[in-house]
Amino acid sequence: MKLGKKTAGDVLDRLQIVFGVGSDSQLCVTVGVPRATMGNWRSRDSVPYELCVRVAEAEGLSLDWLLRGEGPMKPGEVAPVTSANTPQEDAILSLYRALGDADRRDIQSAVEEKKRLRDIEQRLEELESQRPEQRLG
Repeated sequence: MKLGKKTAGDVLDRLQIVFGVGSDSQLCVTVGVPRATMGNWRSRDSVPYELCVRVAEAEGLSLDWLLRGEGPMKPGEVAPVTSANTPQEDAILSLYRALGDADRRDIQSAVEEKKRLRDIEQRLEELESQRPEQRLG
């Protein structure tokens, strides 16, 4: 299935999001195809339509989202307001919205803590770069 402006790589990236995996190797295990097959899909810019339909039906996904990266991840969800988001950002937002309040608070706390640590690391690097070199004498 040729995808025009939306590449097979984009579809495979969205499949990684769906299955919560971070690599093609992990996706291969999940969908049950050899790694070389997936490499061929990427290089030929072609993903089997049957696989996409099967995954969409099994996971309750919108084919528009899976194949073209358009609209909500799942039918009946509100589509993202802006198109400035990447497909991964849209998928994360969709999954986040499906969670309960307690889970959302946990995620927000974890993200805030991660941001705080990154800010501290950046500030430490700035301070270290400003520190005069110590000379051995």
